[in-house]
Amino acid sequence: MNNLLIYPYPTYIPNRVVAGSVAGVACISLIAWFIQSCQLRFRPPRICILLLISHLTIFLELIVRAVVDPQEQNSKTVFTVLNSLFAIGQRMIIVSNFAFVMEIHHEKSRRSRAILLGAILCVVTSGILMAPANMLSFNSDQIKTSFIFRELSSSILLTVTLLFYPVWFWSKTINDMKIKAIILMSVSSTMCIIVAAFNVAESTSDLYTGINDNEKWFYAFQMAPLIIAHFTWSICHPKRSLISLRTLITKTNSHTTLIEEENIPF
Repeated sequence: MNNLLIYPYPTYIPNRVVAGSVAGVACISLIAWFIQSCQLRFRPPRICILLLISHLTIFLELIVRAVVDPQEQNSKTVFTVLNSLFAIGQRMIIVSNFAFVMEIHHEKSRRSRAILLGAILCVVTSGILMAPANMLSFNSDQIKTSFIFRELSSSILLTVTLLFYPVWFWSKTINDMKIKAIILMSVSSTMCIIVAAFNVAESTSDLYTGINDNEKWFYAFQMAPLIIAHFTWSICHPKRSLISLRTLITKTNSHTTLIEEENIPF
């Protein structure tokens, strides 16, 4: 712990120009997502709202990095704001992945709802654990405890991102998904795993200082994957990956009927 002299603050000087430039790139995806969602009247509402929140929080985080003076960024208030915005943006994408898979067959069963609620519970629990981790990090006598909470939080988040794949397989939706939907889920889930795995590495005391010694780690393994995920969601928006021709399986008492629907409103 001797090398954690200014924990939890990073030791690098934030580059405001880079943050502003990346914010401009993130804004493109934000605008694209908002326009397409408006065209669909925010349907499906769950996915459209989750991704809009994710876009907004990540964009706002970059704006804060760009406008706040570097000398003031190592303050408790700015540190808390930046971490909260990033945490919300990351978690909204994770939940959106589960919600998207449940939308393929318009799954409304108790089991599907339980899975979605389970994913939400995991990301919320992970976020709650980060609260004491951040609060204790400002107390030099509680740094070890702070890292314990960080490790628990990041481990839960990584676990839920990995559990997405067995859930996707269990849902048996892949054969009914369009190519764009498969690409969307593959890219988005992979980006979430990269960020979650990096969070686990960053939550260890041995790696925390080294990672927070250079800003390039933040942009390479945290911000870039989320922006890639955002652009993938905007390019493969539900208007392209969910609304076109779909086969719904409607079960009756005696037989199974296949119904073709086009441009079905959510």
